Amino acid sequence: MYLDYWNLREAPFQNVADSRFAYLCDQHHEGLARLVYLAQNRKLGGILTGPFGVGKTMVLQLLARELRKDAQTTFSYLDYHPGTTLGLGRQILAIMKLKEQAGVLDEPGDVITFLRNTVDQVGHTTLVIDEAQNIQSPEIYNFLQILMNITLADREGFPSSPAFTLLLSGYDSMTSLIEQDISISQRLQMVWKLTPLTGEQILEYVQHRIRVAGGDIWMFERDAIAALEATKGLPRILNNVCDVALMLGYAANARSIRRDLVEQALEETGTVGAE
Repeated sequence: MYLDYWNLREAPFQNVADSRFAYLCDQHHEGLARLVYLAQNRKLGGILTGPFGVGKTMVLQLLARELRKDAQTTFSYLDYHPGTTLGLGRQILAIMKLKEQAGVLDEPGDVITFLRNTVDQVGHTTLVIDEAQNIQSPEIYNFLQILMNITLADREGFPSSPAFTLLLSGYDSMTSLIEQDISISQRLQMVWKLTPLTGEQILEYVQHRIRVAGGDIWMFERDAIAALEATKGLPRILNNVCDVALMLGYAANARSIRRDLVEQALEETGTVGAE
């Protein structure tokens, strides 16, 4: 609706994990480098946490893009939904393109046995489980711990490295849940907490996305950017508010996005913290 009015090639604030629009500040570069290190060096695993809407899915997409350049590891991703251990095992087999076996194995132990006998043909897998804060079952954690015990063999047939690097992604509450299970927490070698954007980073974020979409980076006035701090620096909320502000500016025939338009957008989106 407003693209032509603002001279944009495409909508800059869609809430989809499009890596072209990814804004990377220092914490993103450092954290992403750590995740890539875990996968490429076949470490046992790590944890990515952060509040709702902070951009974890975008980070995981960027990780996938990096790892798909590396023929030495396969990137596999799944959203966790509460269920049985067998159900999770079958999901893992399916995303590893072992769908035929996923439907016939009847016990979690059968899944582990099958993977032990198959991983040397499959190779190393970086397994990302998103929404991992929903994992509440000790049986699920025990299954994942055993999964991380599976190894790849060297040319002489001796164990050489883990077959899986497990990355768990979820809300901050996930960390305390994992810490209660010592056996798995000791295997997850890195915890990276993704934090909301600062005031200056909000400016950079908004201008970056507008630049990628082909617009004028000063479309949002300084006072308008300051008002966006009511979003608490959460990219998902920022996207919602900025998108509505652009629509309101178009409807008002505005020359730029002023503070009052952002404040109206904060109201209309029901953003917590709007003043």
